[in-house]
Amino acid sequence: MIQLPTDSVAQVTDPGGRPLLELQGPEGTARVGLLGAHVQSWVVKGEDEQLFMSSKASYEAGVASRGGIPVVFPWFGGHSTRTDLAAHGFARTSVWELAEVGPGPSVTLVLRDDEGTRAQWPHSFLAKYTVTLGDGLQVALSITNTGDEPFTYEEALHTYFKVGATEEASVHGLENVHFTEFAKSPAPDSDPTGPIYFSAETDRVYQGVPDTIQLRSHPRRGFMELKTKGADSAIVWNPWTEKAAAMSQMQDDEWEEFICVESANCKAFGVGLEPGQEHSLELTLTRLKPV
Repeated sequence: MIQLPTDSVAQVTDPGGRPLLELQGPEGTARVGLLGAHVQSWVVKGEDEQLFMSSKASYEAGVASRGGIPVVFPWFGGHSTRTDLAAHGFARTSVWELAEVGPGPSVTLVLRDDEGTRAQWPHSFLAKYTVTLGDGLQVALSITNTGDEPFTYEEALHTYFKVGATEEASVHGLENVHFTEFAKSPAPDSDPTGPIYFSAETDRVYQGVPDTIQLRSHPRRGFMELKTKGADSAIVWNPWTEKAAAMSQMQDDEWEEFICVESANCKAFGVGLEPGQEHSLELTLTRLKPV
């Protein structure tokens, strides 16, 4: 591993003993795992944890842990033709390599195709994921087509935000944006022209989204601003009671603690790359005081 500057980036471990890189800055700390390039924690100075991690999250080798910011690539949801492959692709269960430590502080992790990835998705690629801790938290996922044939992929930064009380949270900025609702029992009286409020299972995929979205949670927690570049899709998700009770790595009542707002390019808005082309998806998270 690259020599770490111990005053700003240190190696620690998660509850399962798996390696984590801890970024330490004047405005807080963040922790990112080599498994899955998974951001598991972001603590803002003077405040508490901003990301939700389930109390039942698994930290076994090769297992994606529920919560934080999992990296979804190269497909979103279930694979289109193979039911034997895990949902959301192999990036979140692959071991990434530390390639660079930079100012901010920041770390860049890389994942390249190998025999195992090509058995699931037959393309050559280079994925780079940079996590930067400054006034807020910035994560950037870039994909390069290193092969001789074009390909199309899906991606998402599947962010679990800790909101304290889901029924008091709302999402602003997606008013009048086209979406498809995939929840089996969504709220019957939701207004697509207004902010998103939560009173039932929510699983919406928005397409053609703006570059700024705001998550408002309990007033004491303030607001979270999401700014993106290179993202055409957004997913707003909470499993609610029945689905949460049937999910792995989640306590029955933990649906009350988080909202997922995912920055993505998925379904009809997947990314196509010719040989040698690169695409970057950037997400900047900033904590705002209540207004």
